[in-house]
Amino acid sequence: MIAYIIGGSGFGGCVDYVTRRKLEEKLQKEQSRGLKADEKKYESNRGEDIIDHLSKDWKLISSSGDIRIYEGRKAMADDIARPSRQRKPIKDPVGHISLDFHPEDKPRMTDELMAEVAQDYMRQMGLVNTPYIVVRHFDKAHPHCHIVFSRVDYEGKILTQTTNFKKNERVCKALNLKHRLMQGKSKLNTDVSKLRGKEKVRYQLVHDIARVYLSPSVTDWDSFVDWLHRNGITVREKTGKSGRVNLYFGVGGQEFWYRKLDPFFSRENLELKFKARREKLQEATPRPKGGQQPVQEPAPKHVPQTSEATGPSVVPKPKEQPKPIVIPPLPDGYMGARIAPHELARYQKGDAVCAYICKPDEIVGKHYWIWYDFKTAQPRCEPTPPPADRYIPEAFKQQMTTPRAASVNISQGAGIRFSSPSLGGSVSEEQGFALGGGVPDDFKHFLEMHPGMSFEEAKHRFRDEQKAKQLRKGPKLH
Repeated sequence: MIAYIIGGSGFGGCVDYVTRRKLEEKLQKEQSRGLKADEKKYESNRGEDIIDHLSKDWKLISSSGDIRIYEGRKAMADDIARPSRQRKPIKDPVGHISLDFHPEDKPRMTDELMAEVAQDYMRQMGLVNTPYIVVRHFDKAHPHCHIVFSRVDYEGKILTQTTNFKKNERVCKALNLKHRLMQGKSKLNTDVSKLRGKEKVRYQLVHDIARVYLSPSVTDWDSFVDWLHRNGITVREKTGKSGRVNLYFGVGGQEFWYRKLDPFFSRENLELKFKARREKLQEATPRPKGGQQPVQEPAPKHVPQTSEATGPSVVPKPKEQPKPIVIPPLPDGYMGARIAPHELARYQKGDAVCAYICKPDEIVGKHYWIWYDFKTAQPRCEPTPPPADRYIPEAFKQQMTTPRAASVNISQGAGIRFSSPSLGGSVSEEQGFALGGGVPDDFKHFLEMHPGMSFEEAKHRFRDEQKAKQLRKGPKLH
């Protein structure tokens, strides 16, 4: 689970958005055209759209006790806004937070569990003693819900924790451990085409900045800024009243503070990454011993040896080693699907993986099979598994069966670890398995105790037990 702090300025607008008012009104008009005169009472009932809404892509799953949920959207917005009228108007009086859950959590994500997680989140964030509603959406492949609340509590105090991004990150990690949820990995897996307005611009900007960062030619801050400018992205540093320099990225006349995009994009962090990249390149470049420049000596002329019997001897040419066949990783946000890291690794080994995808022309998503087509050199997505006789080069099969294949680095984004909650954070979910490392000793012991279990099954079982142990110890919020 990850939480996005969105915010807002109008209670009515936020309530209308999470309850899909525009879509409901459109569907009501379409339905009313086919209704008889005595059945048009539906339109006059302001509360019926809350109880039996037409779109079926949202659901009110929780609220505070003083919200008039059966009297329509306006009544709910008025009840949430009531505490803010006790004091002078403030900027952005309405709070809006989106809780996004991993697609793998969908089978067990009931309305009761989602409401419990949302209430736990508000309690640990200090968002208490204030009216709120929790609305679940069904319009995307991953489960998610929206929390709309008043930033002024019943006593007239302003709730300032809504902008505490560090606390938001700690609370999300604690709730993931408590409820055994998957940690969201990256904004890069988000299908930007499904977003609207400012959110679409923000997510697209994250994609573009990450693409420039991953370019091997970018090795310092100046080249990074230069490539951003070539892609139409502005970079501006502004000194605040406290003397701290803040970094802003902009595109199309809109600017975003780097923390609104992701903490990974701070100048200090990026310069450290560029420094490490330069040092890695220098280590890869061979250096002469003693720090001296190598002396270029003329290459000795090869004089073929001759013999009276055989004539000039022929020196056989060294046999060239074939280049390894590397399957490129799936593009970021491919078909709007969120695929687990171990499934992506299987894809790059030539296997077919299954993912839940909702295409733009489909109302309800379904499972698709994704595999690499060696003939077209492109990923292929079909509703049925690949044929058993699909073309796989023999060289690739031999490559996967040799020990050398394990050492081939096929990860395009190696070395980039975005921060959580927005761009990924650490790999704490893969407990007991370090990226690029060997198999831990405790996992080896686990395999010995369960000889009849496959490796993948044992890994998931071992990881669940590790999480359970951590859960018994209690979450660490600090």
